[in-house]
Amino acid sequence: MSNVFREFAPLYWEAGLPAMPLKVRSKAPILSEWTQYGTNMPSAAVRGHWLETYPRSNIGLPFGPASGLCAIDIDTTDPELVEIIEDCLPMTPWRRVGAKGCALIYRWQGQKNFKIRSDEGMICEFLGLGNQMVLPPSIHPDTGEAYTANTNLWEVMDKIPVLPVTIETQLREALGVKGGVSLAHEGRSKPLDVVPAGERDIQLVRHAGYLARVVFGLDKNEKWSLSEAMQHMHHWVENFTAGVAGDDMDPQKGIAKLLEFLLKDIEGGRTLPEGWDAGLTEEQLAHPTIAAIAEKNKAERWTFSRARDWINEQVSAKPADDDWALTKVEELVAQVAKDEQFAEHHFDALIPVLVNALGAVKMSKPALKKMFVMARVGSGDGAAEDHEAIARMVIEDISRGGELRHDQGAFWQWNGSCFGMLDDNDIYRHIAERVKGNALARRHNDYASIVKTISALVNMPLEENPELGINFANGFLDMSLQLHDHAPHFGKTFTLPFNYIPERRHECHRFLGMLESAWGDDADYNEKVAALQEVIAATMFGIAPEYQRAILLYGPGKTGKSQVLEILDAMMPDNAVCALPPHKWGERFALTALVGKVLNVCGELPEDAMIAGERFKGIVCGERQDTEYKGKDGFTFPPMAAHWFASNHLPRSRDTSDGFIRRWIIFEFTRKVPESERILNFAEVVISEEREAIAAWAVDGLKRLLEQREYTLPKSHKRLENLVLRSNNSVAAFLQSCERVRPDEASVADCRTVFDQYLFYMKDVSRGMGVTFERFKTMLEGLGYRVIEYQDEMLVTRDKVVGLKVTVPTLAKAA
Repeated sequence: MSNVFREFAPLYWEAGLPAMPLKVRSKAPILSEWTQYGTNMPSAAVRGHWLETYPRSNIGLPFGPASGLCAIDIDTTDPELVEIIEDCLPMTPWRRVGAKGCALIYRWQGQKNFKIRSDEGMICEFLGLGNQMVLPPSIHPDTGEAYTANTNLWEVMDKIPVLPVTIETQLREALGVKGGVSLAHEGRSKPLDVVPAGERDIQLVRHAGYLARVVFGLDKNEKWSLSEAMQHMHHWVENFTAGVAGDDMDPQKGIAKLLEFLLKDIEGGRTLPEGWDAGLTEEQLAHPTIAAIAEKNKAERWTFSRARDWINEQVSAKPADDDWALTKVEELVAQVAKDEQFAEHHFDALIPVLVNALGAVKMSKPALKKMFVMARVGSGDGAAEDHEAIARMVIEDISRGGELRHDQGAFWQWNGSCFGMLDDNDIYRHIAERVKGNALARRHNDYASIVKTISALVNMPLEENPELGINFANGFLDMSLQLHDHAPHFGKTFTLPFNYIPERRHECHRFLGMLESAWGDDADYNEKVAALQEVIAATMFGIAPEYQRAILLYGPGKTGKSQVLEILDAMMPDNAVCALPPHKWGERFALTALVGKVLNVCGELPEDAMIAGERFKGIVCGERQDTEYKGKDGFTFPPMAAHWFASNHLPRSRDTSDGFIRRWIIFEFTRKVPESERILNFAEVVISEEREAIAAWAVDGLKRLLEQREYTLPKSHKRLENLVLRSNNSVAAFLQSCERVRPDEASVADCRTVFDQYLFYMKDVSRGMGVTFERFKTMLEGLGYRVIEYQDEMLVTRDKVVGLKVTVPTLAKAA
């Protein structure tokens, strides 16, 4: 089945489900801001765009209020546990069967997400707002087969039962008591995030904007009165506050912002639909802002009866003046066309009244209808005259939820603590939903042109005054370890979801205990710990390229190296991390993954494949790179990511220069962790208990790093660095091993004689193939030796090497 999304997404949409595109044969969403569809059904224009752009994509369902659905994902094959779980759950008509376990659909009641684990791993998970699930018949990424369910979800929507709000407690009690399962501590694998105050405010403002659109009737999938929207804001604030750590939010602040949006939009020409004030109490109606909304809406709002009475009154003032009648009809048509709540069928009912009012002026019904249609097109969104005018209106609208900028080939929006990347589709969707009735914004090419115009109008570097530092939840920490309030001019693209608490730097006992277990018997233990502290600090602060080294955690399996990388990865938010291995660094579009990232988890080094030395060195050192997003103009950016590897192989490259070798810092792991000492999900446990402490400990090493201007280099690193040099460079191995040719700064050796010794070494000692003489000279120079061309007594051109001494055979006298 090739066009999964095109064929089946419309069936889900017809059932009111906000189905969205996932990557082809993948569980991952295509859209970076996909979570918005948990609360907001995609518009018809956006859905049409998806069908055209992603016909072969898999289908995902974001859970939450937009769909009204949630799911229990059973992730165990133990029949006894499955039976216990299903005994706690209501019977549901829809079940998706997977390679392991199954997923069951229910009605959502605002429950928070949770996971239930045992010492053996995951048992089940509740998927609600902020989660999504792959829908049939999407193609499974591993099996290549279609996902299947016992029935079509769109056919059983009216039969899906509500899931009790106490379901987590019921499941834990049943599994723990009846099942005898030792459950992992609740929430340990995902500690409660701290959301910065500024970010909370921005999210509240954005939600108020969404509710305002619903009240105006711009969201065709929801229809709420102002009273219902105010109640929803209360619930949203309560749920949001329960899901994060920090001070409680004030729902009244959100309601005030909602009313502000409504009033501003009415002053801009929008009108509210009938019933917008249903359920409001007398006290609420007397609220100054609500009263102003009601008054201004009444002045702008046209109904059939108001239009009829108005035209009759106007014409009766000059009953014999045909020109007067025509002028007043044209005036009325222009006025009702501005009111987006005055639908075409309302105008159809008004046409006979207008024909009668015109009297002797002959105008057909189709002509009047055309007048209305043309007036509506001309009045749409302020009757913007060109794409730039529309672009400026969209920028103003989007910027309600945070300043909009365009830099490094992408849109970014301030979220209160940092800039988050916006997909072009987000801007496209906003135009499709918000720009109505304008002839300049009716087709895909119009939208694309407006998006491009917006990018030019908000083109501005994220970093206005570049200052090195990192965002914690409680502020921006600069290089002198001073905290500042979050601000756009710092240009940061992520925020750590926890506070900077320097007093906790001595509390990362589990983490340091793991390091002592791995390295405690090593002679350079203290050097290793200091170096690791420095590279974690450099990674967090985005300054790793200044120290020009990739990080390799090297050793056999089960030695703890992967745990270190997993802990660092889990400390960082998703928008600070990427996974781009070096063999992809040369691919078109690939380097965009590094934009805004400070950690690149590269995984295993290839055992046989070679690393492209020049590109590798350039990216590790932060040299500006040219790249492009697909279908967009190219741009240049400086990579700031630290590149981390965890491997049992040392790096290999055809670049034999000392420059490639010096681009690594290698941490050796040799002690295998005994089975009795291994802890399941150890990285999750450490992060849950010690992430603030580990971060503070790492920051503590920043001062030493800045003073040294280089990482602490453990003795084991230097030994392994030399091993990398020898394995990649046969000339280096020869010079280190051959007793006949030794380094001597005061000596000069005949290059051909040295080369002869090299060939002997390669054939009789190394059992390998040597390089050509010309390549040999180049490799000598790459190792720092000077090769000088001269003419001997016979005027024969020869080469000499400065810094080497040949003891056997006797060295020919060099000129």
